[in-house]
Amino acid sequence: MAATGAVEVGQPAPDFELLAGGFQPVKLSDYKGKKVVLAFFPCCFSGAFDDGCQCQLESLRSLTDAGVAVLGISRDQPFAQKAWMEKLGNPSLLTLSDFTMATAEAYVGTFNFGEFLDGVGVSKGLSGYVTSNRGTVAIDEAGNVVYKWVALDDAGKSHPGFLPDLGEVKKALGL
Repeated sequence: MAATGAVEVGQPAPDFELLAGGFQPVKLSDYKGKKVVLAFFPCCFSGAFDDGCQCQLESLRSLTDAGVAVLGISRDQPFAQKAWMEKLGNPSLLTLSDFTMATAEAYVGTFNFGEFLDGVGVSKGLSGYVTSNRGTVAIDEAGNVVYKWVALDDAGKSHPGFLPDLGEVKKALGL
């Protein structure tokens, strides 16, 4: 089974500091007292509006509209994060660079995205490119994890083609 991070529902969410586009430092503790959703995704500019990473973040627009802080997190550098935030056009959404993958490891785990892409015939020779699992973590105003989902297939292997159930996220946050 794929590693899916150490944090579990009911536990306090571990604090982190990551860089947003434009090299703006962002800490989870900056959102104390607010509902937060962490949306882990493999990489910027992957997938389209109706699938993959862009679809995942676009689907969370209703959460930002409801006042929930949504932080998209991937391994991409702040340069790519800034360009992607501008493309998505949701000023309430921040995407953050987890270049060391420490935050992903704590929350949702990582996987060999390159090996996955090679295996489905999208690429050749990318094996070794490790990114975060696709995952969603909801945190309540008290800073506790109230929902956690990691994209795994029936065999328990990471599968970036799956998306979280937005209804479950909203229910966990009391929306």
